[in-house]
Amino acid sequence: MQIYFRVKTAGKRRPVLELIGASLPDDVQCLGDAIRAIVTDQVQRFNARSIEQSIFPYLSPGQLEEQAEIGKVGFQAAYDDRKANAAAAVETALQAFEDGIYKVLIHDTVVEDLQAPLTIAPGSVFTFIRLTLLSGMMR
Repeated sequence: MQIYFRVKTAGKRRPVLELIGASLPDDVQCLGDAIRAIVTDQVQRFNARSIEQSIFPYLSPGQLEEQAEIGKVGFQAAYDDRKANAAAAVETALQAFEDGIYKVLIHDTVVEDLQAPLTIAPGSVFTFIRLTLLSGMMR
């Protein structure tokens, strides 16, 4: 089933980033299952990225404008050949949810429990809102 997700960080000027497509298995029953599937898919995409270096490291005006609309301008090159561990990434994502590091909304409805049953339709939009703030010394 094709769904979409986006990530937002509290306090950022840009309220919403681009919608990213993801494929969920049909047997997803709860938020925990959905997070596992999304994180695993993103780790696979990360590990499949190209390590190639361009001979001419520049962006065309069209590429620059297209990336500026998305909110991040870069060469999209990987400078490191390390691979991510999907199992560790899933464990970290689930623990971060339980610790309140981020909230999840599905069609503007907050989902608070990893085990609560979900009704997800094709085209559903998940929004992940990171709630961490900068910390420092107060004077």
